[in-house]
Amino acid sequence: MLRIAICCGEGFASGFLSRHLAESTVKEHLTDKVSFKFIPFYQLYDRQDEVDIAMSLPHIEPQIKAETREFHIPIYIIPFKVVIKPKAAEYLADAEDIMELAQGKGGLICFPGEEHLAYVSRLVSHREYVKQQGGTE
Repeated sequence: MLRIAICCGEGFASGFLSRHLAESTVKEHLTDKVSFKFIPFYQLYDRQDEVDIAMSLPHIEPQIKAETREFHIPIYIIPFKVVIKPKAAEYLADAEDIMELAQGKGGLICFPGEEHLAYVSRLVSHREYVKQQGGTE
């Protein structure tokens, strides 16, 4: 089971999103594959052993990039538009693919071509987006 932390600053947006995704895991029959947990970013360093990967809301990108401590889990900043239609299966797919890209390393990881979040236009998982564009991963 992949354990995913959903993070932001104080937790209003990430708390809402993590509850929505937890409910979606039941609806999408993914309870044996993924779990979502809200962890405020300011607590993530001390609580990173509770999860396998952290997915952060985009409004705290500057705070994440300014972080000097070394994390042993991957941290992925969710693009703005991906937050619009949150489905547990798509977050799971992105988490799996980010874990593969990270190759066991921690810290900030993004998909190639998604270094600037404001320009990411996909509304689906990265792997589905690549597939729709006729590419391969």
